[in-house]
Amino acid sequence: MKRSRFAHFVLLAIILIPIASAWAQSPQPFGSIEYVEGNAIVMRSGKSLGEANIGDDVLPDDMIKTAADGLVVIALDKSTGMRGSLTINPKSVAYLRISRDQSGVKSGIDLIAGQIASKMTKLSGSPTFQVSTETVAMGVRGTAFQVVTSVNGSILITCSEGEVAATDGITSLGVPAGSAVERKPSERLRFIPVSVSSPDQFAKRWIADEIEAFKVNAPKALADYEQRYSELFTRFAEAFDPLQKSEILSKWIREDSAGLVPNSNDASTLREKKDMAPRILEIRKVLFIFERIYYRIEQLESLILGTTMERVEIRRGYTAGDFLRRFKAEASALERRVALFRYAEKLYELRNQGGAGFSGLGNDDDFFGSSGDWDF
Repeated sequence: MKRSRFAHFVLLAIILIPIASAWAQSPQPFGSIEYVEGNAIVMRSGKSLGEANIGDDVLPDDMIKTAADGLVVIALDKSTGMRGSLTINPKSVAYLRISRDQSGVKSGIDLIAGQIASKMTKLSGSPTFQVSTETVAMGVRGTAFQVVTSVNGSILITCSEGEVAATDGITSLGVPAGSAVERKPSERLRFIPVSVSSPDQFAKRWIADEIEAFKVNAPKALADYEQRYSELFTRFAEAFDPLQKSEILSKWIREDSAGLVPNSNDASTLREKKDMAPRILEIRKVLFIFERIYYRIEQLESLILGTTMERVEIRRGYTAGDFLRRFKAEASALERRVALFRYAEKLYELRNQGGAGFSGLGNDDDFFGSSGDWDF
């Protein structure tokens, strides 16, 4: 029995529809770069996209890294639920985040190191915007604000318009315009007097004070960093090794090279995700702290190398200079491993209909884990 041309067309369409649905859809941008100066790069899925340029789109989960002379201003896309701009200041590292659920859009930034500033207002609906650091989470209510991290692990929040709601998990404070709060390691959030009218000047003075405090206690602080770095380096290597050897990851990479993303509800895809999820989550738990320690140490190099502090012993026969030279020697291989992990993470997300894919799995690095507290 012969088929008509129409029958052949229908059969071809039936075959192609599931194939076409398997291709990844382009995600909505977090925003676009409206200003850039100095050295700044964009990392996506662990891969560098090169120098940031005006007009470039930035996507959810992109990492922005600025050098000592770098600065990036991002105009927020409407998909974030906010109108305004986000500034990533010099010597900073940050991830851009967007999540969606039944309550609406939840967007924000995960500040790993350095300093960010923003001025924004809400669009229609009930979106939320958060800033997350190692120890403090902030919800934004139509606000102009700054968040600064220091080499000691301290956090400073200043607000010049509106209000910022900040919590460290124990203490929650509303920070109104003209106010500032800080959180030092092993202490709670507290208000501090703002001694100058300009938030920028105040932040610079605060950073200078933090650096001086570090120098006073440099040997002990460096010894603590060296111990934490070594412990976390080992934990990361142990967690990363099974992922690196995974046949599933190799398969996912081959599929990605072919431009194909399998259906997230396919039985084989579900089995693969079940196998990969605990491996990815284990690495994420280590990286949540390790990445912050890593970039904090990176910022210490300019303070120590070439100075008398370089010769300070942080343990018998081992100097600060020895530690930082080891740190630099290991950096390239470590960054390649982290890049592969971020790529694996993205491949997992693509097999979860583009979502984060880890809700309900006990992920300690859940940026929106306390989103119910930020529904303003």
